[in-house]
Amino acid sequence: MREADGVPADARGTTGAGSAPALALGRVVAYSWLMAAAAIGVLNQLHADLHEHNDLPPLVHWLRDAALAVPMAAIAVVIAALIVRSRLGSSRGDSGHSLVRPFSWAVLAAVLFAVLSIPGIQLHGLLFGAEKESVGWLQDAVNDGGITLATSLAVLVPLALLLGPPWRATRSASKAVQSPGPSLAAMAGHSAPLVTTGSTHAGGDR
Repeated sequence: MREADGVPADARGTTGAGSAPALALGRVVAYSWLMAAAAIGVLNQLHADLHEHNDLPPLVHWLRDAALAVPMAAIAVVIAALIVRSRLGSSRGDSGHSLVRPFSWAVLAAVLFAVLSIPGIQLHGLLFGAEKESVGWLQDAVNDGGITLATSLAVLVPLALLLGPPWRATRSASKAVQSPGPSLAAMAGHSAPLVTTGSTHAGGDR
């Protein structure tokens, strides 16, 4: 493939729309913990009348359940980032003025976490012997999933709009690589008439 403006093809291809996003590990961890801790905190408050075989102090109970939910939250955060970047990366830039991608990522991550939390909550009940709800399994799953979704949206959407999604912007870096200054070919093109002119003038003096 021909190189344009002196930029190697491999350097220009590293920031294409189809490339995988460079996830910011710190944001992935922070968003996962915040979403899991908020959702589990609300669920524990709503289920405060239920008991386990070995009841723990409320703070310890909350931290334990939040830590168990963090892996599911991290999966939701990462999968949502991959999907949003692959779908919207080709049509929108990484300029920080667009709110479409961070908003889309936050909504998708919240939905994925709510879906993953349904079997997680049921497994939690089996592991720690929590008392069963007075409602049926399906209604209980829908209620807990809805609470998780609402809490996750309330946490992630403002954070994503203020701090950005959990990946690093690459557009500015690609611009810096693609426009380093006048290329050698352009400089050579400007200097060629000077050389030609000089040789012709010298020939005319003979």
